[in-house]
Amino acid sequence: MLRMGWYLTLSTMIFHNADLKKLWDETYDLQVVGGTELLVKNVPYLNAKRELKRGTLVSHLSLNGDKTVKPETHVAYFIGEYPCDTQGSHLRLVVEKERRELVSGVAYDCTLSAKDDYPDHYEKIIRYLKHICGPAEQIHPEVTAKTFEFIEPEVEDIVFQYVDTNTGRAMIHPITSKLSGQKVAIVGLGGTGSYILDFLAKCPVSEIHLFDGDNYLQHNAFRAPGAAQKNTFFEHLKKVDYYTRIYSNMHKHVHSHPYDLNATNVNELSEMTFVFLAMDPSENKAATLKYLEEKNISFIHCGISLTEIDQKIKGQVKTTTRVKDGANDYSKWITNVKRDNIYEQNIQIAELNALNAALAIIKWKKLFGVYHDLDQERYSSYTIYTNETISEDLQS
Repeated sequence: MLRMGWYLTLSTMIFHNADLKKLWDETYDLQVVGGTELLVKNVPYLNAKRELKRGTLVSHLSLNGDKTVKPETHVAYFIGEYPCDTQGSHLRLVVEKERRELVSGVAYDCTLSAKDDYPDHYEKIIRYLKHICGPAEQIHPEVTAKTFEFIEPEVEDIVFQYVDTNTGRAMIHPITSKLSGQKVAIVGLGGTGSYILDFLAKCPVSEIHLFDGDNYLQHNAFRAPGAAQKNTFFEHLKKVDYYTRIYSNMHKHVHSHPYDLNATNVNELSEMTFVFLAMDPSENKAATLKYLEEKNISFIHCGISLTEIDQKIKGQVKTTTRVKDGANDYSKWITNVKRDNIYEQNIQIAELNALNAALAIIKWKKLFGVYHDLDQERYSSYTIYTNETISEDLQS
């Protein structure tokens, strides 16, 4: 009955893959962590004192969807003391002795290398177990890694519809996990806001909330990520509903709010960890900025200022950051109220919207320790025709 419990929680990983199922049937103590790391626990080995110990073998799962494919690397990892031979010498397959976090909650003590062209994960695991367990079995013939017992692991709250194999493949799960647990809002789903969503949907945040009262129209398709189907424009969808439908294919917790924020409902941002503002100048924008400052909520404001001169476009892409408990004098960089000019152009171009969004996401990731942030700037501006980027802090 206990083994059936794991079937219910990890059926797509264990019972849908012949190589993992074979390991399971041979009663190895298996666990999948982070959706990409296979742990074989209770592995007997000898330490440098020739004492019998038990450790954990870790191998990265190469996946396509929920199906395993041929291992991309021959490398594996070990949690425990360094495995040794019957004389107490480190096994030759130990190539690096460095404790490092692989995924959240899993840190290995050494890297192992038994180079071969493994056809599947079963063959790879068995080869490593022979290397590690062999010396222990010579001295203690009764020991085995086949435990014939099972302890059900905690079920991970994965925010994605499918496993983020890219993060696992790059071994940066401990870094990207710094973004976990956040409730993030995007206010304004025009060109820049939609690209922010495109990037944000690939991050392990807990919730993504979208605020915009406009419909998704034909011109929006030419300044947004992806390629909308022609029939979409006849559905008269709100922007937030259109994007929620798309990005819910990837992230489980995208929430649609099909209306504009204003002074009467801006309190809906009260529980947000972070807010991205991609709004045109207006009274609603002024009310939103005021509320975020009063409630001490961190945000990044995005802005594009483009003009057409002599049949060429010039202008700037601007990013302004306000951090919780930080200085708040950002007014010189943000325009709150729309100017009364009926001839003013509102030029939006996909690559500049994407750049604006990318700079905002990069800065957000800096704030949470994903990227190094030497200057800790609070304002940056990219000027197109000079190809120049300047940065300022609040004291500049």
